[in-house]
Parts: sequence; structure tokens; C-alpha cells
Amino acid sequence: MTTHKTASKITVPDNYFSLLGLPLSFNIDKKTLNHNYHELQKTVHPDKFASASDRERMLSVQKAAQINDALETLKNPQRRSAYLLSLFSIELGENDTSVDSAFLMEQMELREELSQVEDSNDPLGKLDDILAHVKSRIKAAVIALDTLFQAILADDITAQEQQKRLAQAKSETLKMQFLNRLQEEAMNKEEDLANQL
Repeated sequence: MTTHKTASKITVPDNYFSLLGLPLSFNIDKKTLNHNYHELQKTVHPDKFASASDRERMLSVQKAAQINDALETLKNPQRRSAYLLSLFSIELGENDTSVDSAFLMEQMELREELSQVEDSNDPLGKLDDILAHVKSRIKAAVIALDTLFQAILADDITAQEQQKRLAQAKSETLKMQFLNRLQEEAMNKEEDLANQL
């Protein structure tokens, strides 16, 4: 009989999800996120601590900053995924490029298309095509990450399977990072082209 080692569960009691009263999941309810954020901010707002000691005022400011960072992290799919990975001690380096070569080639081709968009007969139309492609790729990455984290956080996942899925989630998060940068560059170029008209 083969025994499977069960995967490790996240035991970080203080994480952004618990802070904002959300279950540990890639897929979050944005309405609940915003509601819980506003309720929590009311309790630690520095104005409530105007007559408190210096230490209490400082702690209030620190807690408010932590709550703001939690909101910004959890409402952004790329940052949320990177944060979930960090709870499993997986950090993404600034220049980490551990994604498949086919994706890197596609990125190079898209960047080349973007650099030559002004030479097109219809630069704004070409740019719209590039942006539509990048947005659809980001949407696909979000769907893939949701599926991966559902498996990673499942109670019945084995340690080996969890490690495999974590590696895939890291790769998808890095892809999303590339795609978000490309989308930003394309939107900046769109603004430049619109200003030239």
C-alpha cells in the first residue's frame, strides 16, 4: 500500500486574507473585500487616536498602512498570486524569468510589433489588436491561477502535487507580470499616438 505525504497547510495566523476577513483563496469577492476594508479602517483611523499616547497613535498609523497594503495586494490578481506564493515561502525575484521559452518568444514578438506600430497603416487599430491579445492572455492567466490555487489549497492534495502546482502558479504569475508590463507599455504608446493626432 502506498502512502502519500499530505501537503503543508499555511499556518500564518496574520496574513492579509485573515486581516480583511476573507478566506484564503485566489478568487475573492471584491465587494466583501472593500466592505471589510472600510469597516477595518474605521477602527484604526488615526483621528480616533488623536488624544491617545504617542505609541498608540504610531500603532494606529502602522495598522492603517498595513490594512491599505493588504487591500492593494488582494485587489490586484498578480500581487494577490505573488502574496499567496509568499505564504508558501516562494518569492518572485525582480528579474525572475523562469517561464517557458515559447512564452518568452511570444513576448519578444509582441514587443517587436509594439515597437513597429507607428509604421502600420492604422497604428491605433494595430495597437488595439495588440492590447486585445494581451488582455485575453491576462484573463487566461487569472483563470489558470484560480484553478491552480484551488488545487494548492485543497485539503486532499499531496505534498508532491502541491509542489508541482506551486511551480506552475509561480510560472503563471511571472507570465502575468510580463503581460501587465506589456499592457502598460501598449497603453502608454496608445496615449502617445492619440496625442499626435
